[in-house]
Amino acid sequence: MAKISNAAENHPDRILKLRPEIGLPLDIEGSILPCDAGAVAIVGSRKPSLYGIKLAEKAAAAAVGSGKTVISGLARGIDTESHRAALKYGGRTIAVLGTGINVIYPEENVGLAEEIKQRGAVVSQFPPDTPPIGRNFPIRNETVAKMCSSLILIQAAAKSGSLITARLALEYGKKVFVCPGEIGDPLFEGNYGFLKKYRNNINLKILFDFDMLTEIGADSDLISGSMYEKQISDLTEISGEKPFLKEKKELQLEGSEKIVYNIIKSKPSGIDFDDLTVLSGIGAAELPAVLLSLVLEGAVSELSGKIYKPSEAKL
Repeated sequence: MAKISNAAENHPDRILKLRPEIGLPLDIEGSILPCDAGAVAIVGSRKPSLYGIKLAEKAAAAAVGSGKTVISGLARGIDTESHRAALKYGGRTIAVLGTGINVIYPEENVGLAEEIKQRGAVVSQFPPDTPPIGRNFPIRNETVAKMCSSLILIQAAAKSGSLITARLALEYGKKVFVCPGEIGDPLFEGNYGFLKKYRNNINLKILFDFDMLTEIGADSDLISGSMYEKQISDLTEISGEKPFLKEKKELQLEGSEKIVYNIIKSKPSGIDFDDLTVLSGIGAAELPAVLLSLVLEGAVSELSGKIYKPSEAKL
């Protein structure tokens, strides 16, 4: 690994013809390729809801299905889920670090970073051994905004750092797609504040349908007719009450999933996380993973306030 001068032909400024340019030397592990031009940045909260996680997966699947590279910041939450989904669906992804190239933060993403290097690149503008320092992450966000051609804001609270990335992307003339959430949900407060503040910007769009990603050069035939057809469905429900139901599939649940689902199914008006913990006998540390699995299966829907309701899928 060697630092690449910003004047070198293999610098992203040259390879991707970036406007505006990063204009700084970079450490890069993996590869930046011409096909990474037009990358889609996917950003959002470090503490997303299950609905936000699913949105990130759908957005990454849509980007990959249209031949786009996914770029994000390797942070916990939406960044991590976006990188993982890009790899899951066979695409390329680029992680821009807020640390030195040899310091992966958070530490649980060390394995993910190694996978990214095989199908994309890990990039840093900071000296090796630079630890995670708060002031460096907005600088990292600026690089993400410069390296992408468009950006999807998945889920952001009022003071989320992802709002910095989205604002910079708009200032650089990139298209920014904002996912709506349930009105009043504090986890989407940043999304609605951003839409209100920049509502007159012609590059700002509400992402209410993943087919909208054809606006960033996606091939609609790839999105609707390929292996991604089941993964990329319309956002017909923005309230979160029926997110991404799997159709024509009988649920096959066992163990903890079946226990939790049966409790939720018996409470059609909804049940909160704390009550689920008590009734299921499953610890608060294990329960989120069980609930995420049920949401991904289309068995359960998550509402704001960590309320869970049965979806239309049936055992």
